[in-house]
Amino acid sequence: MSANIKIKIGNNNKIFQDIIDFEILTSIINYLLISKKKNNNNNNNNNNNNNHNTGNQYKINKFYLNRNEILNYILVSKKWYNFISLTISNNIINNKLFEYWLKINYNDNNNNKSFIENYNNQNQYDKNNLIFKNKDNKQYKISFNKEFSIIKIKESIINNYFKFNLFLDYFTINDFKEIKMKFENNQLIYNRIVVNFQSCYGRSQSKTLFPIYEYLSNENSEIISNLFKILELNYKFWLDDSISPKYEDEGYWKCKEIYFNNLSITGYQLYMVEDEEMVKIFKIIKGKNIIYESGFQTYINYSALFDPDNSGQQVESIIVKNRPANEESVEVGCLIKVNQFENLHSISIPIDSFQILSNLSEGMGCYRLYSSSSSDNKIELNNSDNMKSELNQMINSFITCKSLKNLNISLVNSTYSPIRYDDFPHYDGDNHEIFANKINETLDSFSNSFKPLFSESNTSIERIELDCCILLNINTFSNLLNNKSIKYLYLYDSDFIVYSSKSIDNGRGNYLHKQYISINQYLFENIFSSTLTSIRHYKIKFKKLNELKLIFNLILNNILKLQLYSLIFVLENEFVGEFVKEFKILINNISSQQQQQQQKPNNINLKEIKINFKNDESIQEVNNINNPYFTTVIKKMAC
Repeated sequence: MSANIKIKIGNNNKIFQDIIDFEILTSIINYLLISKKKNNNNNNNNNNNNNHNTGNQYKINKFYLNRNEILNYILVSKKWYNFISLTISNNIINNKLFEYWLKINYNDNNNNKSFIENYNNQNQYDKNNLIFKNKDNKQYKISFNKEFSIIKIKESIINNYFKFNLFLDYFTINDFKEIKMKFENNQLIYNRIVVNFQSCYGRSQSKTLFPIYEYLSNENSEIISNLFKILELNYKFWLDDSISPKYEDEGYWKCKEIYFNNLSITGYQLYMVEDEEMVKIFKIIKGKNIIYESGFQTYINYSALFDPDNSGQQVESIIVKNRPANEESVEVGCLIKVNQFENLHSISIPIDSFQILSNLSEGMGCYRLYSSSSSDNKIELNNSDNMKSELNQMINSFITCKSLKNLNISLVNSTYSPIRYDDFPHYDGDNHEIFANKINETLDSFSNSFKPLFSESNTSIERIELDCCILLNINTFSNLLNNKSIKYLYLYDSDFIVYSSKSIDNGRGNYLHKQYISINQYLFENIFSSTLTSIRHYKIKFKKLNELKLIFNLILNNILKLQLYSLIFVLENEFVGEFVKEFKILINNISSQQQQQQQKPNNINLKEIKINFKNDESIQEVNNINNPYFTTVIKKMAC
């Protein structure tokens, strides 16, 4: 072929260029609007007729948070505008996300209307606005179907969706009977009926619950089971003394079950119930996504909640919330049957590290720990004769649960960490070395129990969020490279303490010395810098100002080896100024390093720096940083 032949580039080549542009835009929009958490749960939602791949859903909160960046792409050209608008609109249509993006008029023309009054009602949504409500409960409106709106969906498509999907916030036994009758006679025009309602007190809710239970007890189980595939109940209520398994023998609770999609329960609000068996209520009230928040009680046996024979195999997520004043926690012995769940993908629980250490210490022939602010009653109730075995069984149950993707463990009593051992009456100045060794042995025992969670290769867990509470040593993470499933690792308060006996300078005796060991340094230098690691996202919550400088030095020293895609910093407001200072130093040092070694920025795997803090005033300060290497994502935490 002659070298002088010229190739004419015509308009047809623009088609190829458009395809490239649209592929890139699709990736960008997906990244901006798809929740990473949802992406972990693609195997869920098998029990309703509205199934779709949750990993591809666009989220309205992310649309709102990233709207300025989306707007920048839209302003490039009319062709880009049309493509982005079509992409987002089609995602809402294909994933049937209308009720999440459109305002359902619960409190307008549907309020306190029965199922019959709402039957065949297609005018359930606000036709003028998309509604986004943030964590501070502030509402933001985003227009759609206007001339320059990003979101454009034919009204006929929306109307057709609401023709077959009904949303209610008022529900009675008569509604339930009417729905069942139409279902049995094939007269139910809806593919899905969603009921969202809540109450302040359990007793008032019994007006709906108890009649339904009585009705269910005499009905065909197969029909009721199929009906609950269409009827989705989302329930939020407080328990009182009228809702308790102790009334089961008196006929209040029948053997039938009622199913809820999202079930949120707050425990008893009065000091009047011995409720160690209270969570057996979940044997009757079945939830797919369960949130339980303790009331004023000091002790609950959660075994029934974490037992699929009791709670059911429909359970997909369990969150146990802890009220700080309560110091409520889930005992490790209650979690040994987690691996028997078949659909459970997310667990979030508080456990009592202080109590575990106390039992481990006593079991190893050392001293039982105590705290002046912990009631003796609670310690006795939570006492275990074989804490080490139960702790190992809990961890084994997590790593052998084939469906589990997300694990969040917080530690109550974390205010006692590091524990002030020198305040204990057992502290004897003549036996410092023995006492220090006993402390270290107890901490090693606690830490080693968690090691399989990070080293086991055959596990499905992709996201671990753990409050280390200065209790997990380097050995816990030493085999982390063997694990190939963990993508997200969030560690809080991760430094470890080694205790030893030291002489006081004036020669008057010894004292208990604490040496802090940096877990972050070990992870950056040995795990995150290895090509064998599967971890791509790491989150750090700072408690000390000097930790910031250490982390930025670790980033710089390992910048070309780091396999992380993103780093997430959780900052107190008073740390933001120091963060900005260290971030600027990091950028300047990377620039100098790149110039000296003649390397390109694309050699850096780390692409995102995310910052979470509470102060609005700091957002602009962070945005003003000239940063050519990382995308900076700022997220305001709820106060």
